[in-house]
Amino acid sequence: MTAKNLYAYTLEPVAYEISEEEQRYAQLVLSRSNFKIGQKAWLIMGAIIALAVLGLIFIKNYSTVFCWVAIVCVVIYFLVRKFGIEWYAKRKLSEVPVQEIKGIRMGVQPHGISMQQRMGTNMGTMTVGWKDIHEWYDTADFILLNFKVKGQDGAYILPKRMDSKKFPFATIRKHLNESVGPAKSV
Repeated sequence: MTAKNLYAYTLEPVAYEISEEEQRYAQLVLSRSNFKIGQKAWLIMGAIIALAVLGLIFIKNYSTVFCWVAIVCVVIYFLVRKFGIEWYAKRKLSEVPVQEIKGIRMGVQPHGISMQQRMGTNMGTMTVGWKDIHEWYDTADFILLNFKVKGQDGAYILPKRMDSKKFPFATIRKHLNESVGPAKSV
């Protein structure tokens, strides 16, 4: 057994720095989950296409323009939902100011995630308990934690590269699965 396996928490807080690009990427990944095409929309689009194709096949001696219009409308709707909304979201997210985060140290403890930041000559400390976290997402590049402490909402974007700095992601996942439940899908 190695020392890393013996103690599943951080002995000393690890530097937490996240760049502007990482923040924007995390925002985009999470916003993609908000504009997925739902099952109901797929069923409606499928029914419209099926009826339009049946109209094209079986309607004789009459104009089938309305069938072609229905097919074109479904295709336009699909393209707007698939590509247009993401383009719009990228544009709007780029307008939102993002601050590069530096000078913060984070640690994983049995009671939650601790954060330390120097404010002037004093060292400020904050701990987000596992019970304070109400949802979390686990992606290939980061873990996002949404929490509420003292009536204020907050979020941590934890890049997976921190796992190599003795920041135990396995312990975080274990506690989150126990206290919050499984990660939400993105």
